[in-house]
Amino acid sequence: MNVFITLDDRMGVLFNNRRQSRDEEVCKRIVAFAEGKKLLMNSYSAKLFSEFESHVTVSESFMDEAGEGDYCFAENVKILPYVDKIEKLVVFKWNRHYPSDTKTDIDFSVWNLSETEEFPGKSHEKITMEVYIR
Repeated sequence: MNVFITLDDRMGVLFNNRRQSRDEEVCKRIVAFAEGKKLLMNSYSAKLFSEFESHVTVSESFMDEAGEGDYCFAENVKILPYVDKIEKLVVFKWNRHYPSDTKTDIDFSVWNLSETEEFPGKSHEKITMEVYIR
């Protein structure tokens, strides 16, 4: 499986069980990245993708259901239990310090950065996409 996550500069994911931020361009890139493949997420995240409803499979156990080549948007779930299944990790960084009480559980030191791209978002001047592989 391939996993998308969003992070702030301090590796934060959530604050008080809510997403730190969102950006329409990130959603568009996720859908484009997963084009032709299964894109899975839970109902919490699916609200961000209402415009792309036909491209999304919603399940509360999406990480368990994801197979080889599938894409998952993991916004409010632990990733570490699935790390052995992950082929590629795509990280969107907000390039800001947001309040957070939940940090990512991924250790990036065991991954290889294969691609970096900066792009303007709709609500963020600069978003950085990093693609990691084993």
